[in-house]
Amino acid sequence: MKDHARVVVIGGGVVGCSILFHLAKMGWKDVVLLERDELTSGSSWHAAGSFHTVSSDPNVSKLQDYTINLYKEIEETSGHSISLHKTGGFYLASNQSWHDYLKRERSNARSLGLDQEFVSLDEVVDKHPLIDPKHYVAALWDPSDGDLDPSGVVYAYAKSARVHGAEFFTHTPVIETNQRPDGSWDVVTEKGNIHAEHIVNAGGLWARELGRMS
Repeated sequence: MKDHARVVVIGGGVVGCSILFHLAKMGWKDVVLLERDELTSGSSWHAAGSFHTVSSDPNVSKLQDYTINLYKEIEETSGHSISLHKTGGFYLASNQSWHDYLKRERSNARSLGLDQEFVSLDEVVDKHPLIDPKHYVAALWDPSDGDLDPSGVVYAYAKSARVHGAEFFTHTPVIETNQRPDGSWDVVTEKGNIHAEHIVNAGGLWARELGRMS
């Protein structure tokens, strides 16, 4: 294992591997990810795996749209399948308040260049016969919705990052992190130390535990 890196990312879940990928793709080649077990062995592997762009926050909608479009890229770059299925999805309003919310969402989506449209309840029933339309007043259709394999996404990010020059090491738990007077860090592991300019805490559920090492 190398003893110096510009950035050390700690945590091999979807967030850590995404950060590793984006840093490497943007030109920061000297970046390393450390995972104490296997990649996606924390909380990422049992995520639901669904994706969508509908959100009350337009910034989140735009970010989700970016990520959905990125999935195909990392699958092709890495050669690792993420079992991507773009099925589209309905958002059903059971009352006027929810209908008003969906109208605002569609307006936001249009301003961001996203494709969302209201469809008739008959169309909903055609696609989902188990839905009883008498309980709803409106339906918004988002063709970007779908599902994927969360573990596959993590590995696709990590392998794509490696294609761009990054490295990742599994079964390499971080024991402690010590900051030097110049602001850089010594990352201590069971397999040796890495001197890093920056550390990224991507520990997920264990982020607080990692933070206490600083």
